[in-house]
Amino acid sequence: MSERSIKQRRAKVANRENESSYTVHKIGLTDAWNYFITAKVGEGIRKRTQDDYSSTWRYFTEWLFEAGYKVRYVNEVTSTMCREYIRYLTEEAPRYKNHKYMDGDYGKGLATATINMRIRNLKVAFNFWRAENMVRINPMDNIKCQKDDIDKIESFTDEQIEALLNACDQRTYVGFRDYVFQICLLDTGMRMNELLSITPESIDVKTRCIHLGAEFNKNRRYRVVPISQETLKLLFELIDENKQHFPQAKRIFLSCYGEEVRDTQMNKRLKYYGDITGVGKEIRSTAHTWRHTFARNFILNGGDPYTLMRILGHSSIHMTRRYVQMTDGDVRIKHLEYSPLRKLKKKIR
Repeated sequence: MSERSIKQRRAKVANRENESSYTVHKIGLTDAWNYFITAKVGEGIRKRTQDDYSSTWRYFTEWLFEAGYKVRYVNEVTSTMCREYIRYLTEEAPRYKNHKYMDGDYGKGLATATINMRIRNLKVAFNFWRAENMVRINPMDNIKCQKDDIDKIESFTDEQIEALLNACDQRTYVGFRDYVFQICLLDTGMRMNELLSITPESIDVKTRCIHLGAEFNKNRRYRVVPISQETLKLLFELIDENKQHFPQAKRIFLSCYGEEVRDTQMNKRLKYYGDITGVGKEIRSTAHTWRHTFARNFILNGGDPYTLMRILGHSSIHMTRRYVQMTDGDVRIKHLEYSPLRKLKKKIR
């Protein structure tokens, strides 16, 4: 037997001995969570991430109580409990439970993306407690995220885009604001919170770009987003409106009372236009759908994927690929235009 394999075996034995002598500090569920979230806030996580962590733990501990598990300390949570919880989320959990805007029965079983978010959040928490000697092992270690169809994301057609834009009553302040907002989404592919965060100072007139500070970006990286001349003109028209009615306001997109518009408010407005036009029955009318629409049309119009990656603010081309969803019609048109046989036929003729 080689010296290398002997050393590896000795290392494994030593690990098992360390594992058996591992001392766990018994910490209650609430105290353990407060300790975890305090540490994460100290690391500088965003408020939204903090809320996601907190809601995940609240849902999980509520389920433990409802399922009859008498768990007092965080180290008493087992892999069996976690797997049973994931099964519950997949098959039995009511959709939109206790949602302040969604009433009624929407069926059971949460979306795969929601379940995976909770799995990842629980993994992070138990990894932290493992490092802090609060649990002997991470009960989420062998639980993997669910597989999801990454190629099902749709985008607006040209007809749907025209319908949504024409539905905005530009004779009113809110209608014009919503029109400019959707134009910006179509022209830049920006995220909802990124676009709502911009101020007049964010716009560079000379280079026709919007400068996004790192504090407003999802990946915390400073980014420059180019805009068209038409979009620039509309933004300054809206800024002039704001100066007349709300001279103290700092942001560009405001409510009819001059207050900063929240993402929940704007989501309602986008959904409203989807409802009154009928587009909402065919596809979700959200800022994320506009983002996918921008990405798809950017590529169809001749843009390259690496430039698109920079504009969207992605850290990898793999993520950008998920945003470029071609329809069957797009594929047929491109095939007709670029098929090798088409070129060969021209030579034969």
